[in-house]
Amino acid sequence: MNIAVIIPFYQRERGILSRALDSVEGQDLPAGMSLTIFIVDDASPVPASVELAGRDSRVEIRLIEQANGGPGAARNAGLDAVAKGAFHYVAFLDSDDIWAPSHLRDALALLERGYDFHFCDHQRTDDDITYFQRTATLRRLRDERHAGVTVIDADVPILAFDQKTIMAASVETYLSQTSTIVIRQRFVQDLRFDVTLRNAGEDQLYWLSLIAAGARTVVSWKMNVHCGRGVNVYFDAFDWTSTKVVDRTGYMLMFFHTLARRLSLSPSDRETVSQRVTRYRRAYSYLFLRALLQGRIPTLSLMWKLAALDPGLIPAMPLRFLAVLPRRKAESLDW
Repeated sequence: MNIAVIIPFYQRERGILSRALDSVEGQDLPAGMSLTIFIVDDASPVPASVELAGRDSRVEIRLIEQANGGPGAARNAGLDAVAKGAFHYVAFLDSDDIWAPSHLRDALALLERGYDFHFCDHQRTDDDITYFQRTATLRRLRDERHAGVTVIDADVPILAFDQKTIMAASVETYLSQTSTIVIRQRFVQDLRFDVTLRNAGEDQLYWLSLIAAGARTVVSWKMNVHCGRGVNVYFDAFDWTSTKVVDRTGYMLMFFHTLARRLSLSPSDRETVSQRVTRYRRAYSYLFLRALLQGRIPTLSLMWKLAALDPGLIPAMPLRFLAVLPRRKAESLDW
């Protein structure tokens, strides 16, 4: 059984990639399983070749170098390379994250039971609880027991979900952090990340597209991934003094517009998307005009792309700004 591991790489500090590779090479795999690591250097300030120099690896490593295109473009380059080989499963790992030694073994044991799309719990460096513990939708999924839920292990727990259940939850909330995901290769043979959603939403749209394509989903509450510190396009955009936060809310608005246009959604899921569009219209309008009033200019090319998707966005910005202003602290908790 051949497993491909795709690592997009863009970092400013040495040693980060080596730590991730150590965790891949340290996987406790059953006999007969082989790994191939595809590292996609996305014009990293610290080149991947520098990190790899002199490394004595027990696993085959293939380096792909490209002009900077963002994490989605880097993952797409990895998927293009994987499509040319004979692989059974594809695992994703961000270069500043690490896997527990049992991560791939646990995921493959579940996928070999007939599932196609696996993700598990994870924890960030500065958090005192895991992501699944912190996220209300995942707590609800853990506690639900209905016809759309299959209990594989009640203690961990490990649960499988039908398409309707996992689709609704994934539209509602970002569930599946990229470094936790292992997928059956045939489901990603042709599907690629949408690089227009460079700063937010491109991975969530990809996982939703997999579910819509019929990938059977299994979720483990075992915490098998530790997310470290490094360059992270999404989390770097939570600085309220930077225009990056304006762009992030703009890309989230673009994501929900794209989701509504691209996938066939149930009426309830479409209503959820409509609510999120309303939320991020308000967020983007407030943050955009706030930045201008503070003498900072957000990315204008993004604004025009959003105007093409949402023609009423710009004319209504002043009214939305005034509506959010007295409630900005409360509303910002949802942004």
